[in-house]
Amino acid sequence: MPYLRLHLPTVSMEQKRFLAQRLIEITLRAFHLRSGDRYRISVEFVSHSWERSADRFWPWARGEPKFTLEVLGHGMTKGEQQAFSEEASDLLAQTLPMKSTSLLDRLLGIETDAHCQIAFQFGELSAAVSEPYVIHADSVAA
Repeated sequence: MPYLRLHLPTVSMEQKRFLAQRLIEITLRAFHLRSGDRYRISVEFVSHSWERSADRFWPWARGEPKFTLEVLGHGMTKGEQQAFSEEASDLLAQTLPMKSTSLLDRLLGIETDAHCQIAFQFGELSAAVSEPYVIHADSVAA
């Protein structure tokens, strides 16, 4: 079953619950899973603060996305990955704070596309691996 890990700034517990429920629904649709499989899909949130970054005034200066969603599963096709990416991008763009917190961005009036701030990483989950995050993943930009 798919494992999802979402890297994002700190969000409330209510937002995490909402996102987890919606991501599970998207996973069921995109990967053509049965509704009973919803209890076998894992969603993990990894929160971080940009303030600890050396680039706190311009945290995306190195080209890093604001959010990263890792997806690990068995036999995911490119079509399924694309369908998942599109739906999840829309959900995250509508739900999470996409406005820049950088003072320089605000002063210069720089606005970035919300979908460009989200990166997806898809990886094949080996049946022999018990820990889902100990494999190599392919990166896909949203």
